[in-house]
Amino acid sequence: MARRARREDDDRTWGMKVTESLLMFFGPANIRRTPPVPPSAEDLARDAALRSSLQRVTRADGHVYLVERED
Repeated sequence: MARRARREDDDRTWGMKVTESLLMFFGPANIRRTPPVPPSAEDLARDAALRSSLQRVTRADGHVYLVERED
């Protein structure tokens, strides 16, 4: 197998070449180019119900968890 001559302006390392060759299989990340979809009324109602019944608590070690609100 003959090696192809390297172009003068090609300064990629072998690792970069391997990574670029894998892009055809794994591809770049999919990016949504459309505007975000607003939440439905059902989602907003569920979120409001959860926020009114649960409270976020942060422990001294930095872990965050949810507990029921004491009303």
